[in-house]
Amino acid sequence: MKVVAAIDSFKGSATSAELNQAVLSGFSDQWEKRSIPIADGGEGSMAAVIAALGGNYETVSVTAPLGGKLQARMLVTKIKEEKIALIESAEVIGLQLVEPSDETTRNSSSFGLGQMVLAACRQGVKKIYLTLGGSGTSDGGVGFLLALGATIQRNERMENNPLLQAESLALSQLNPLLAQIDLFALADVTNPYFGNQGFAPVFGPQKGASQETIQQLDQQAKRLAEHIKRTTGIDLDVPGAGAAGGLGGAVRLAGGQLVPGFATIASLIGFEEKIKEADLLITGEGRIDGQTAGGKVPYGVALLAHKHQVPVVAICGSRSDDLGKLPQLLSAVFCIQQGPISLTEAMEKKRTLVNAQQTAQAIAGFVEQWQKKTESDASNRTE
Repeated sequence: MKVVAAIDSFKGSATSAELNQAVLSGFSDQWEKRSIPIADGGEGSMAAVIAALGGNYETVSVTAPLGGKLQARMLVTKIKEEKIALIESAEVIGLQLVEPSDETTRNSSSFGLGQMVLAACRQGVKKIYLTLGGSGTSDGGVGFLLALGATIQRNERMENNPLLQAESLALSQLNPLLAQIDLFALADVTNPYFGNQGFAPVFGPQKGASQETIQQLDQQAKRLAEHIKRTTGIDLDVPGAGAAGGLGGAVRLAGGQLVPGFATIASLIGFEEKIKEADLLITGEGRIDGQTAGGKVPYGVALLAHKHQVPVVAICGSRSDDLGKLPQLLSAVFCIQQGPISLTEAMEKKRTLVNAQQTAQAIAGFVEQWQKKTESDASNRTE
């Protein structure tokens, strides 16, 4: 029998590759085992792609969200001899790089991410894939566009957040290198650029923004979007434009397009072809709940496996009672915790990997016993 492990990272605890290995070690040698590191367009996307395609990490010196210099990585690889680059925005403007606060929100910029895109262009790539998960900025992507050559008319505000500074935005001087590449931004959120569901009201609080700042950002985002629609005809009041603090909209203005995260990573690494002959597929993520069906790894994996009638079992660090439509696609969902424990203890890497292995042993034992009974019943019927 063949088992495939394709588990998303448990954020802050263990990587996809580590979890896959722990789970597969819980299966006996009578199983053919395969690990497929996977991601949904957030943390771990570069690791998943380099594991499948190879390539090289290139380090680039860019501007950090609050100024100063930052060394950030991008992946350069090939698909059918076509050179591509994959950039995780969290490497450049991630929440882990700043202290969430109102001051941070009013002074941080996505400028460095635009610098990364231009650095990738200079590598001679044909396509650039930009993951938008984990962003720590809320500048409407204006900083990103400034790095690409856009210009703004500035007001007299003292904050460094370029969205708060912008009276108008012009795209006529965008770097000509952008015309030589296809730009794709991986995101699954459907928030528009402004309004009640815009990036500022929805994501501002988790980045430490005060209600006053959130209101100012949203007003500026609306005003800028209206100006852009008048001058370019591009509408930012569309699903996805509010992804990653407005970077979804900025990517559209730079000539790029938004694409689903998991589906894009799965396509890049040839995921479906690798799992269709499996007898069992183990997937999972740190927490499984009703939101998992919104483009997260377990849902995407289960959809593809379902096409080939491959049973899927999911593991997680925690789960909710309401799993939405997941039970229609998953044979079972197991929380790996072994008893009452604090969140800090539960997220310790060693504990996570041991618990994942033990959970896998239980799953393997059940399947093996079921297989023996099935074979025995079939033998008895033929006698």
